[in-house]
Amino acid sequence: MARLFIADVDGTLRGRNRRIPGPLTLQAFEEMHRKGMTVGIASGRPLWQGVQDHHTEWHLSYQFDFLLGMNGGEIWTADDGKKREFHLLSKEALKEIVTVLHPFTGTNPFVYREGSELSLYFDEEMKASGIRHGCPVYQCKDETDLYAMPTAKILYRCDSAETAEKVENYARKTFGTRIACFRTGPDLVELQDPLVNKGEGLKIYCRENGIDLADVIAFGDAENDIQMLKAAGHSVCLKDGMEDAKASADEITEYPCEEDGVGHYLFDHAII
Repeated sequence: MARLFIADVDGTLRGRNRRIPGPLTLQAFEEMHRKGMTVGIASGRPLWQGVQDHHTEWHLSYQFDFLLGMNGGEIWTADDGKKREFHLLSKEALKEIVTVLHPFTGTNPFVYREGSELSLYFDEEMKASGIRHGCPVYQCKDETDLYAMPTAKILYRCDSAETAEKVENYARKTFGTRIACFRTGPDLVELQDPLVNKGEGLKIYCRENGIDLADVIAFGDAENDIQMLKAAGHSVCLKDGMEDAKASADEITEYPCEEDGVGHYLFDHAII
């Protein structure tokens, strides 16, 4: 049996149209905790944006042992109740990103500020995001607000998957290895320090707690899960996950996210 379980949240544990994971996944969480496994979740969202409250929202009997937020740029541990941040993008790096990607039309860049989202334009997508995540959304006075202070990442919501692909490809070509760029949805592009990823966050937690990565099972569905999937001793991508994530995983679930894919896998493969 694995010693540590970690999974992405959106698109892995729960679908876009569902706030709570399926019943098998919730049952698996209780079983893993009862058997003494270390259980954590990893999100691209900041911890304040609901991640720290998922155990309550999902009616679990315990808080997770650890949480990764901002794609691994934030680590919270239950032992001490403290959050640490790693490798923020500087104001200069943010300004460079905004300047380089300024010519692209059909994009709406935004950043997270503690407790809120700050976007260049206040459109229906951002309004829906604020409602979905239960946080206020503010519009910039101008794009300089996007790089007024260091932050973990900047995101570009695009009007189509084609636009997102163009933004991603251009950013990767322009920034090379200096800035990591990837998609976490068909129309959402994220940019952050390359030292930040869920795999590094997982490694830090395991190293500090004496857990061998070979004893880790990880689940994910998107490009920002790839390093976590590669770091874990055993990795599983959701059936409806992105192709790059599938290629990085050891196995693929038989059921998609919306059909309780993680829960089915854990019980059908006798992981717990």
